[in-house]
Amino acid sequence: DDGVEPLVTHRASLITLSDAGAHLKFMCDAGYGLHFLGHWVRDRQAMSWSQGIARLTSEPADRYRIANRGRLELGCWADVMLFDPIQVSIGPVERISDLPAGQGQSPGSRLIRRPQGLAGVWVNGTRVFDGHQAVEGLVGPGQVLDQFHWGMQP
Repeated sequence: DDGVEPLVTHRASLITLSDAGAHLKFMCDAGYGLHFLGHWVRDRQAMSWSQGIARLTSEPADRYRIANRGRLELGCWADVMLFDPIQVSIGPVERISDLPAGQGQSPGSRLIRRPQGLAGVWVNGTRVFDGHQAVEGLVGPGQVLDQFHWGMQP
């Protein structure tokens, strides 16, 4: 951790990952943000909460010039995640069997790490995650961003 902290806190570093969920037979690292907040912000106090949240939200949006994203401001689009700063983290690795046969290492299985300390996620004002699982029966409310409006200046 001591060798990684200067990289995590450097102003030129961008805290992101790619391919979250794209490879079902491998571990999906979509929980890196929760780990980042729990480990680097809370436990190691490498930065303030507001700095840590900006590292995961507004900084990537600004760097990739995704207009009106990554911040809670009038006129901006926002998804909101409510978490307990004392508990936010990811759980241990576990194997679940919820895939069609042949997609995981063993038929129908994949590795996950469940969120901890999460109270919910809202997309466009609609709760889509209740802290433990996705809210069932929703149509929408968000959409896949396959095009960006490059309105921000470098």
